[in-house]
This record gives sequence, structure tokens and C-alpha cells, in this order.
Amino acid sequence: MNAKEIKNFLNQDYPKLALLTTGRCLSESSVKPIKVNISEKGVFAYYQNVYALVSTTIAKLENTAVHPYRTLIIERYVKHTRLKDVELLIGYRHSATCKRINEALLCFANEYNKQADKYNLEFRFQ
Repeated sequence: MNAKEIKNFLNQDYPKLALLTTGRCLSESSVKPIKVNISEKGVFAYYQNVYALVSTTIAKLENTAVHPYRTLIIERYVKHTRLKDVELLIGYRHSATCKRINEALLCFANEYNKQADKYNLEFRFQ
């Protein structure tokens, strides 16, 4: 799994999904567990389900001092906080912060893919 692909999705596609499905820009408060509705069919329902699953997966990520995955993804890819400020927020040096961000991205993608299998959604991270 490629961290760059996941970064591109979170930077480019996830905000578009939020705008399309909710009519609002992506914000920290919009990252919360949302029920996936697999009974509805159609393209719009599919996008709503992908958005719901991504938001739910981020909201349920581990968020401890050792693994601040949820904080890292929300700060870096939802709020677009500068890397320097993220480093101060979590208390790690630059290289350790970059390593934790990559771990968070891979953890997010693995969890998302597991849930996508459960709900039989086509979109997966490769």
C-alpha cells in the first residue's frame, strides 16, 4: 500500500466527497461515525457510503500518546495544519512525526479496506 496514494485521496478526494455528499466543506466536526446505508443504490448513494466509511474509519482510529493516528490525520489532512505545528502538538521530532504520519495513513487504509469488505464497497486502497 502506497502512503502517497492515501495522502492524495485525503487531500483531494475526501474534501470533494464531503462537499458532494453533505453540501459543506470538510471540517474537524464532520469527522465522526456515520452509518453506512447499503440498502440504497445508485452513484450518489455509493459516494455517500464511501464518505461515511472514510469518516467513520478516521473517527475510530487509535489516538494514544504512542499512536496519535486520529490526531495526525485530522490535523494534517482535514485541518491542513503545518507539519511544524503538528510536531509541537504531538511532541515528536520531525522524523518521528513523519514516520507516525505514514503509520497513521497505513493504519487508516487497512481499517478502511476491512470495513469496505464488510459493506462490499468497490473503492479500496491498493
